[in-house]
Amino acid sequence: MVRAMSDGKTTIQLTERTRDRLYKLKFRRTYDQFLNELCDIYEAEEKKSEEMPIL
Repeated sequence: MVRAMSDGKTTIQLTERTRDRLYKLKFRRTYDQFLNELCDIYEAEEKKSEEMPIL
């Protein structure tokens, strides 16, 4: 069975400026890999901030 490249994927709308900034940051990774790494970093930072005691 041959699967189309778009199976299980979607598109997002970006301005050209945002696309260009992402391109510079994603060096040698696919956009999907880069965005997954970005989500992981965000979630880890969010978890750390939840664990910090409130003074």
